[in-house]
Amino acid sequence: MVCLTGDVHQRSYRGTDTRFSSLSEVQLAIQYGHIAEKYGLRITLFLTGKAALEEPEGVRRLAAMAHCEIGGHTYAAFRDPWSRIYRKLYKTPWGTIRHQSQDIGRTLDSLQQVTGKRISVWRNHSYTNTTETPTLLEQAGICRLSDEVNPAKLCGESLIPGLVSVPINVLPDHEHLLHGKYVHGQAKPAQLSGRVSIGEWLTCVQSQVQTVREAGGVATLLAHPLCMEVADGMRSFESLCRFLQPFPSCWVSNASLDVVR
Repeated sequence: MVCLTGDVHQRSYRGTDTRFSSLSEVQLAIQYGHIAEKYGLRITLFLTGKAALEEPEGVRRLAAMAHCEIGGHTYAAFRDPWSRIYRKLYKTPWGTIRHQSQDIGRTLDSLQQVTGKRISVWRNHSYTNTTETPTLLEQAGICRLSDEVNPAKLCGESLIPGLVSVPINVLPDHEHLLHGKYVHGQAKPAQLSGRVSIGEWLTCVQSQVQTVREAGGVATLLAHPLCMEVADGMRSFESLCRFLQPFPSCWVSNASLDVVR
């Protein structure tokens, strides 16, 4: 089983890759969705609540795709004033329990109002969480969290009663790809350490997917629509989808908790 996921931020986010594309992340996510659909793959896209408010029509188009599951990805990816203040005071943008709970609720309300669908899966922006995060998510009706990057974990595991962690066990793209500003000649050598070309990333991902599959696990991938566009205009993403086509695919919401022997 394979589980293909991506993260989608609001138009006003202005992240490190934003200036390298003329399209918003929601617009790119729609293209991403069409490519995955072409190869019969289910996808889970984690959206910020603000993305839904800034581009409601685009988010509705994503939610209308039968093969696409929508999840939460914080309200504004910590681009709000309180998160900036809390980062200085508490060394985490989540700050207080109340602030985190309100952010989760605001995210879910925004996504559900626009899509008309109940949101039950979540990934924190930059995988940022606190010890209170699992309980707050479970109380908000989230049943699956995909925050941990761990190639050694082959399937989901229970965090607390009612909440399952679905680990990303295949090399994520953003922090490992040579792309955007992270290329030779534009970034300091230290910033490029450990980063690989899109071709090398694709080869590594294919190998890791095969290894997890042979072990009977769920290969959970993180490929951002924006990263895939900036790296090479989504050509490698289409190659990835073609490679994944023979494998059964699932959403984060129904990823297995058991290794198939």
